[in-house]
Amino acid sequence: MKESPAVDERVRVLETAVAIADAIGARDLARLRTLMSRDFIHRQAGAGWSDAEAFLAAIERIPGDIVSVQLAQVQIDMAGGSALVTGIQQARVRLDGELIEDTRAFVDWLVNESGTWRLRAAIELASPEDQ
Repeated sequence: MKESPAVDERVRVLETAVAIADAIGARDLARLRTLMSRDFIHRQAGAGWSDAEAFLAAIERIPGDIVSVQLAQVQIDMAGGSALVTGIQQARVRLDGELIEDTRAFVDWLVNESGTWRLRAAIELASPEDQ
């Protein structure tokens, strides 16, 4: 039995979200750039915004060694050629020999550009420790 097109698109959106997390975890900025929309913006809840270059530079500057970036509790809401992806991002970073875990909610807006899902906006939410 073939899955419906809506299910297929959700799978493609989820694959893109995981690829984004994997690229961040590997600090693979070239790969991450291919997953971003040409109009990408990064927003911080209650603060300003930055463009793709500033977002990539911030990932490059993350201190320590990124051990992993994983997604959990992912939910996807489809609306035509766009998808709202929400969930929990769990990052592990080794800094000065210490393993630091950062768990925070995320909101990503993906758009379908010529058949390819790309990250249009990433909204950074404060971790519970930051509130």
